[in-house]
Amino acid sequence: MSLPAETRVVGEDHHGVLLDEYLSLCWPEIAKGTLRRLVRDGVITVDGQPAKPEQRLRGDQIILLEEDWDALAVRRHKASDIALEVLYQDENLLAVNKPAGLPVEPSRWGEHPVHLGQALLAWAERQRRDDGTVEHRPRALHRLDLGTSGVLLYALNLDAERFYRQLFSDRQVEKVYHALVIGEVRAPGRIDAPLEPAKLDGSMMRVAGKGGKDSLTEYEPIKRFRGYSLIEARPKTGRTHQIRVHLASIGHPLAVDTLYGGRDRMLLSELKPGYRPKPGQPERALIDRLTLHAAAVRLPAFGGGEIAIEAPYPKDLRILLSKMEKFRRAHPSRPD
Repeated sequence: MSLPAETRVVGEDHHGVLLDEYLSLCWPEIAKGTLRRLVRDGVITVDGQPAKPEQRLRGDQIILLEEDWDALAVRRHKASDIALEVLYQDENLLAVNKPAGLPVEPSRWGEHPVHLGQALLAWAERQRRDDGTVEHRPRALHRLDLGTSGVLLYALNLDAERFYRQLFSDRQVEKVYHALVIGEVRAPGRIDAPLEPAKLDGSMMRVAGKGGKDSLTEYEPIKRFRGYSLIEARPKTGRTHQIRVHLASIGHPLAVDTLYGGRDRMLLSELKPGYRPKPGQPERALIDRLTLHAAAVRLPAFGGGEIAIEAPYPKDLRILLSKMEKFRRAHPSRPD
């Protein structure tokens, strides 16, 4: 008789936990949907008996994996020690500062093999306990575009996930973005324009002529430069590419955003009068990703109170804005 490939004994501190949640703490590198399927297929059992993913466990129960992981050919995400800047953490919520250029999750076609989920997996693995479970399994509550940096929120348990997802659904999460846009924005405004996919695959959005999903963005200028503005945008809904499409619709696309009318990069030679290139060296872009940063999030806390989280500008955006301030100051004779 062959022995089970792996065994876990449920500790008293996991008494009452749902089976699929417990399995996610044992094997955070495997998708929760896959673990649920293995339970339904009888590959994972409880006390040697068939189980259901949603059943609650008791302390001292035995979780058995009846086959070897390699034999099951289950996809397991790889942890990666990507530098992870933690902005906030309590027992229910984790906030990290997402770097631009790093996707939140694996890309559909594998064009970005490294993703933020791998860094979160490594973070969870570092907190593995003696009983074989991890302390927390982070679950992303929202997403940021590949080229956007800033605050990204993760729930650290099932109850917190339900609570915070409901806050997002009820529009009780205040998100604040900073964007460098083309054109001089002189007054605050409000863009109330429904959005719809411009392509069947949803990779591009547009303002809907009729129908579409309601979308609302409020904005105000922070700093004006010659030909550009740094603005604060507060989306009241959470549609795909909402800020990018809305700002482009009023003639102020992101400074760098080729999908919606912006440039492909910002160069110092285009800002600095009398710029001289270094002989034999191609000019490097000041920034070549979306000029959009998720600067802050404010939301009710699980258990009461309020949480306010801010993300500092990344290096490329700090340098760009310093060059704008030095070489592109707004003309003093033009009032704000």
